[in-house]
Amino acid sequence: MKKPVKSFTLEYTMVERVVVGPWKTNCYIFSSAKKECIIIDPGGDEGEIATRVDVLNMVPVGIALSHGHVDHVAALGRLRDSYARRGYRLPIAISPADRRFLGTGGIEMHRESLETLGLDELPFFGVNAAELPKADVRLREGDRVFGMDIVVLETPGHTPGSVCFYAEKEGILFSGDTLFFDGVGRTDLPGGSEKKLRESINKKIATLPPETRVFPGHGPFTSVEREKRGNAFFRDIPPAEPLGRETKKSAQRAPSRAVAAAARPKPRPRPRPRPAKQVARVKPVRKAAGKAAPKKVSARKASMKKVPPARTAPRIEKRKRAAAAKRRSQASRSTKAPGGGRKPVR
Repeated sequence: MKKPVKSFTLEYTMVERVVVGPWKTNCYIFSSAKKECIIIDPGGDEGEIATRVDVLNMVPVGIALSHGHVDHVAALGRLRDSYARRGYRLPIAISPADRRFLGTGGIEMHRESLETLGLDELPFFGVNAAELPKADVRLREGDRVFGMDIVVLETPGHTPGSVCFYAEKEGILFSGDTLFFDGVGRTDLPGGSEKKLRESINKKIATLPPETRVFPGHGPFTSVEREKRGNAFFRDIPPAEPLGRETKKSAQRAPSRAVAAAARPKPRPRPRPRPAKQVARVKPVRKAAGKAAPKKVSARKASMKKVPPARTAPRIEKRKRAAAAKRRSQASRSTKAPGGGRKPVR
């Protein structure tokens, strides 16, 4: 049965996918030149890979590995030997932390991992597998891969030496098993670390432009924007400061003020004070020079002085008559002499 093939072309940049091996690994043929290409993760079916390279009329200049698991390196030896018989030398590039998966003892290490998962190595290596070839190139952060317009991003977590390949100009990322469509790589195999995987995705992938196309090691294509929006793994990752073109030393410094402020808990809002009751202010009466300030008289008392009530009028008249009678009697007494006679009126 023919394996599904899908290509992606952008001017001189070409990405061809060939699904290989029993675990349906995405093997990519990448080119940023007109004739030369590199092969990424040959996990099986070396004949199918070579055929696709010939159909594209390309010349491979090397093999780059995103990590050292068996489903990404199983056809490595057979593919290199087939091109060696045709007169092509294909150097192999891998991170130094994953070199233990290649060379002497590499087959035995893969066999133990497969036994842990309850699987057999025959579908991957066949019967006559002796050993995997050694690595020729060590991949470091920021290295260009075989002269192509693609650089290395170190993303440990799935394995200690997992890397991604990033073409900034074209906006392309080969994520290996670090990031999938709506998922991430497993971390329960020897050397895996979920903590490091989260840090790698947060610092290296989540900071890339949202429109970056992601070509994973298994499954369909995706983008950084889509995974930020739909991947449940991204929801548990706090935001990180974009690395941009910083150096390694500057990337290890303390986070920026904006990141530190976002990490601090927000203070609770203080309760607003209740507005005080408004009291009407009465302007004080200024005292005139030499005169006392008039006393305040209520409206009721003022009205009583002006218009006495009807019930108090007879009493007032009675008091007035009594006072008048008293004055008359006193005046009559004062006009009499001490001996009983009257004083002469002058």
